[in-house]
Amino acid sequence: LSPTMLAALVLSAAAALVSPAGRSSRLLRPGVNPVTMTAVETDQYNQARAAHILVDTEELIDTIREQVEAGVSFTEVASTVSLCTSRSRGGELGWFSAGMMTPDFELACFEGEPGSLIKVQTNFGWHLIRLDDKRCAPTDITPAELKARIDAGDTDGVQFVDVRNPAELELASIPGVDWINMPFNEYSEWGEPVVEGKLLDKEKETIVACHHGMRSKRTSQFFLQNGFSRVMSLKGGVDAYAIEADPSIGQYQNEMKGDECGTCG
Repeated sequence: LSPTMLAALVLSAAAALVSPAGRSSRLLRPGVNPVTMTAVETDQYNQARAAHILVDTEELIDTIREQVEAGVSFTEVASTVSLCTSRSRGGELGWFSAGMMTPDFELACFEGEPGSLIKVQTNFGWHLIRLDDKRCAPTDITPAELKARIDAGDTDGVQFVDVRNPAELELASIPGVDWINMPFNEYSEWGEPVVEGKLLDKEKETIVACHHGMRSKRTSQFFLQNGFSRVMSLKGGVDAYAIEADPSIGQYQNEMKGDECGTCG
């Protein structure tokens, strides 16, 4: 990237950054849950791994594309000029599931070919997407599937994460495996260490559970976006497990409110 071109890109991005904060862009659809699939339901692409550069104008995104195709580092340009908060990671978005991103962005990824550069406009602006991969992968594991794996001893190398609060663990817990307790409402304490790979192994299969499956779903998406490759959320949570797989663990009413409960999750 020539000094002149880099300066032009930086100046353009800097001017755009004074726009309203609402354009900082996380690409997530507000109030929409990711499309979920269990192991037996997965028969189409439902996850993609990508990086992107976000700018204000089509002219600028076309210029950036020309530079990247000419050999300039995508990561370097994203870190320098992208308006998305992902610029701190060189534009990396990690893996994300169908239903998670804004529709036009997501459609471009699931219809694109891995290894390609894709230009698309969304309500956030103009994106240059580097589509790294896409796959068919389960996002949920049902209580019956989990119970069968535990009974069969098919748990070697699996990380089991329970994001409920300690008081909830005393009321009902799934036996047969060792659960790592990472309370959802203590994200500020474990979030950064997880991203840095200090608390969990990103290469291991990871199964996440909570009370009703909502906190675990949000945590699973966080893991996927930060480098974990195989993550599933227990569908319906510990409550569904007690109903469908093992009534002996019992059920309880969650009396907590606010962020701790994660919308009664």
